[in-house]
Amino acid sequence: MRSTAAKYPDYKLRPLRADDVTQLKYLHTQWFPVEYPNSWYHDITTDTERYMTLAAVQEDTIIGLVVTELRQSKSCSPDEIALLDRAQLRDSILTYIMTLGVRQPFRRMGIASVLVKEILSRLKTLPEVKGVYLHVLASNKHAIKFYESLGFGCCEFIPHYYSIMGHFQNAYCYILYMHDGQPPPTPMQVIIRSLRSVFSYVYTLWMYVYMATKSKLRQHRTIAAG
Repeated sequence: MRSTAAKYPDYKLRPLRADDVTQLKYLHTQWFPVEYPNSWYHDITTDTERYMTLAAVQEDTIIGLVVTELRQSKSCSPDEIALLDRAQLRDSILTYIMTLGVRQPFRRMGIASVLVKEILSRLKTLPEVKGVYLHVLASNKHAIKFYESLGFGCCEFIPHYYSIMGHFQNAYCYILYMHDGQPPPTPMQVIIRSLRSVFSYVYTLWMYVYMATKSKLRQHRTIAAG
């Protein structure tokens, strides 16, 4: 991808590759207080069915990257299932943004936005994807503002979600629905749905009784006339 302004770097976008692992380990150590196993780096660079990745690259140097995991609803955890209306769970996919980062000299240049927008654009070609979600530190106001600018909405506050340097930190869960994906109904919506179902049942039963009674009256009149 070529930038239009001189102050922005020239770079191209491509998926992560197996020969990126050394860079990935270094960058994740610098960016995140989480230690990922070697198998994870292998998986995100080779398993293209499970992971959708994108790197912003200058020559052979990764200056930014995003890693997402496509999670089948049948293998999702209860917390993940709770993000979707149960009526939409069958054969659906929830995509989790696992990591997103940009090297320090290239931050505030729109690279993270480009990466996430491109991933979202690619996910929109997969109709089974009903939502894209992530977790963010409750204290990270910049990241929260960033995701909200892209259309993500807060769906849950999670106390003590992160453990960083021996201290628990709170988090928010943010989600962007797509392909008619919807959150679970609220208690009021559940009540309304139940009332509609009861009304539909009562109406159907009343119509059956009415038509049966009408038919019997017709038969009675026919016999009487005969």
